[in-house]
Formats: sequence, C-alpha cells, structure tokens
Amino acid sequence: MKSDLRPYFHARPHWACAAAACLALLLAPCLAGTALAALARKADVSAADACNPKPADDDIVLPMPCGLSMAFKLVAVPAKGLLWDMPMRPGVDDTAHQDRAYYDRRYNTALSGAFTLEDLPAAWRKQAPQGQNYFYLVAKYEVSNLQWHAVMDNACPDTAQPGAEAARPATDVSWYDAVDFTRRYTTWLLQNAPDALPRFAGDQRNVGFVRLPTETEWEYAARGGQTAGSQLLLQEDFFALPAGENKADYAVYRPEQGPRAESMANIGSRKPNPLGVYDTAGNAAEMVLDAFRFSMAGRLHGSAGGFVRKGGSYLSSEAEILPGRREEVPFFLTDGPAHARDLGFRPVISGINTPGGPRPQELTAEWSKAGEKLAPLAQDGQTARNPLDELDRLLAAAPDDASRKNLQDLRNTIKDNNIMLERQKQLEAQSLLRTGVYMIETIRNYSSRRNSLKTQIESMGREKASAKGADLEKLKQILDTANRGLVMLDTSLEKSLTFYRSKVEDGALLAPEVLSAAYDSLVKDFNGKDPFNQNMHKNLELYRLHIDMQRKNKAVPRDAMQKEILERRFQ
Repeated sequence: MKSDLRPYFHARPHWACAAAACLALLLAPCLAGTALAALARKADVSAADACNPKPADDDIVLPMPCGLSMAFKLVAVPAKGLLWDMPMRPGVDDTAHQDRAYYDRRYNTALSGAFTLEDLPAAWRKQAPQGQNYFYLVAKYEVSNLQWHAVMDNACPDTAQPGAEAARPATDVSWYDAVDFTRRYTTWLLQNAPDALPRFAGDQRNVGFVRLPTETEWEYAARGGQTAGSQLLLQEDFFALPAGENKADYAVYRPEQGPRAESMANIGSRKPNPLGVYDTAGNAAEMVLDAFRFSMAGRLHGSAGGFVRKGGSYLSSEAEILPGRREEVPFFLTDGPAHARDLGFRPVISGINTPGGPRPQELTAEWSKAGEKLAPLAQDGQTARNPLDELDRLLAAAPDDASRKNLQDLRNTIKDNNIMLERQKQLEAQSLLRTGVYMIETIRNYSSRRNSLKTQIESMGREKASAKGADLEKLKQILDTANRGLVMLDTSLEKSLTFYRSKVEDGALLAPEVLSAAYDSLVKDFNGKDPFNQNMHKNLELYRLHIDMQRKNKAVPRDAMQKEILERRFQ
C-alpha cells in the first residue's frame, strides 16, 4: 500500500541536535538590527496562546510546571451502570478507496468512562450533562511546544517571550516520548497539585492519571462526544457542520484546490468541534494508545502492529482528516523510535476500572443483577417468561457436579444473551424513531407531488375543452398517463400513512425509559440550525406527540394525522 507518511518518520540522532545548535550560533551574528526586530514581531505569541487561546466557561483547567496550564473538556458517556457501556463503531466506510477497506472499515466496539459523577471534583460537576453518565477528560488542544518543554525540560522555557513555535503542536516526538510526557505530567500533578486530579469516592489510594487516549476515546471526542447522537456516532464520517460552513473552517489540511499549507498552524487556529475540542481534524496528526489492527468483518484483526495515527495533518487530503481514518505508524525504524514532523498528541485523564472504596461491592452487586431479568417488551412492563428461573430450580436439584456445571454454563450463556438483548433494544428503538421521522417526510413528499400533478391535470382539462384534432388526441394520452400517476401517488400516500401509523403503534409499546433515551439521541442528531435539521427536529417532536397520544389511548384519527403532518412543517 502506498503511503505518504513514511518519508516523515525518522529517528533523531544525538549529533543532529548538537549540529543544529552550532549552526544557530554561527548564524546568530547575521541576524541583527531591523531583521531581528521584524522576526520578533512575526513570532509574537503569548503563553496563553500556547495553553488556552480560546478560553470557554466549561473549560477544566489544570496547572502545569512553570506557571502554565492545560485545558480539558469533560467527556460524558451514557451508561446505566458500571458494567454497561455505549456501542461504538470507529473507522470510516470509504467507498472511494476500496483498496483501504481492511484499514478503515468500521468495526464494533464499546466505550465507557472510569469516573462517576461523585468521583469528580465538585467544581467539575457543573460541566456534567444530565442523566446517568461515566466520564473521562480530553485535552482541548494538541499539546503545544511550550507545554512540552515545560514538562520535559530540566529548566522552564521563556514564558514571557515564548517564540514563534511555542503555540504550535509539539511534533517530531516518538510514541514513547508522548507516553513519558503523560508520566511526568501526572507525577508533577501528584506532587504539586494533587487536588487537580479526580479521585475515586471512598478510595484513599487510587487517583486519576494522564495518558494517551485509546482510539475509541479519541474518536468519540473527535465526533462530538456527548453532543452527538447515535447517527453521527455510528454512521456519519464527520461531525455535523453548521449551514454554510465546511471542513476548512475546522481543519488545517491540504485541499484539492487552493494553496497548500506550508506548516502547522497554532493550536486552536480553527473552530472547535461540537464538544469544544480543537484540531481533531488536520493540523497535527495525533497518536493514540492502541496498537494498530486491521478492521475486517466488523471487528479488529488479531495481529497487533505499530500504533494508530488519527485525524490527519496539514499534509493530509480532505479524505485523510476524517475522524474514522486509521493509519499505522511503527514504534521503531531501523535508526530508532519513529517520529514525524506532522505527528503530535493530546492526552486524556482517566483512571482504573477497579478502584477501592465501595466500588468492588458495587461492581459485584451490579454483575449479580445483570441479565437476571428480561427487559420489558412494552410500556406496561410485560416480559417474557424468564428461563433462568427454571434453571435455578434445576440447579438446586442437580444430582452431581457434572450436571451442575453444565447447567451453570447454560445459565451463564442465557444471562450473557439477556445482556446483549437489552443493549440491542436501545439501538432498535433509535432505528424505529428515525424511521418514523423520515416517514413523515415521505408522506409530505407524496402529498406535494400529488397536489402538483392534480393541478397540472386540472390545467390540461381546461385546455382539452378547446383542443382539436391531433392536439386533442395527444392531450388525451397525456391526461390518461397523468391520471394513472395520480392513482399511484394516492396509493403510495395511503400506504405511507398506514406504515407511519404502525410505527406510532410500535413506538407506544416501548418502555418509557427506552423511548426517552432514543428520543434524546435523535435530538442530538438533528440539533443543527439549518432548514433540514430544523425540519427533522419538528418531525421528531410530532412523532413523539403521536406516540404519547397512542399511549393514552387517544390515537389521532387518520385524516387528522395526515393534516397535522402536512401542516406542521410550516409551524
């Protein structure tokens, strides 16, 4: 496979740094007077530009060495319990590059966070969205050169006059260097600002720590995190862009047309994604914690290779800056650890899954309940007969250890299946609501076409009264065709309305918590201000209204429902 990445990967021999320093000393006398002054003006950036150039009210700002700081965003992952998670499908289905299908194809995985709301410092909880979520934090920007030197050097950099490169992403570092940065930064926080890190409730030993993100953590945040609905997370290739904007408003990359960027921009030079995170597309590509695996048949291949590179860079094309795009980078080349002039990183803050305090007991209790009861099939709480009850009776009466083991294995299998069914139920509910939303639009489309054709038929009917000869015969043929088309549209409209009413009935059968979760997910999918998203949002509200009426045994009559669908678009 061809790749334009490898030429930029190299090891930095020790002599190269020394040679560069000597060269700088030799050239220094040549830079004098007005030339130096002009260079200084061109390079005028502040420490704030290199740490948080676009401050926001919901930033979580942690201190750094040398009086600097690093801004993070709180990432919320919906889940109803410690052992639950959210389905994710990282990757991208790039139909234009089928030769890369085993690289980029979406694969099934899941995501959750290490922290509960109670584990977060009180000040952070104000940023947390409503509902049951689990949390991690992601850096708002790529790590800048100034931040890098503050952590990695033995002496503080010049923060009063940082220099031209200070606010640009720290690149040309290896994966091992990035991991060492997270180690050193965590150590510094524990020694100098221990209260800045989240701590687990009731656990005096374990604490949150800084590390590289997993591919799934990175991609979830890059796609918009908790602001994105299921469609954006599971199907779309980029986060939703406001009307009139394009990827160039959010990313520094190499466009198909226009000038090529000569270098990386400063951090935060473009607009943030919906989560408030900058430069997840373009500028500097970013390394993640995971080893690279091929994505095949909806899962990851078994061979772990180098590490994963995400987001593309200023050297990348538009296709290469998609959140799901995956590239493999070697940990080592023949001359040492690999690094690249366009590859940087951004850290996350996470923690362990099994801290002390009350968490072990909570995990055990949650596992004992998981999959024990079948999820309600309908709003009235109806459930099917649970086979686990019968298995428990058989286990109690098992004649020997072998029989007991076989029965227990069967019980565990059924329990696992119950868990999977409950998780699948939410995805099916989201699909149902999306179908209802689009059926409303289908009904409007058929109605609009029918009315237009009916108007044309009426016009041709008036022309027929005065037509003669060949013109009359031709007009009769056209009218005959148009009338058949009108009958077909009438039939399509009726069938669409019937189908929509069945989806209303299906929606009314959903358990309330399932319906609410699916509704909230679709609200996020259609939160744009453009006409399309506004219309889809109105459709969703109307569909929810019809479902609620059906629940109350106040089903909207067919004619009234059709009239309501046709009129609501303009309200």
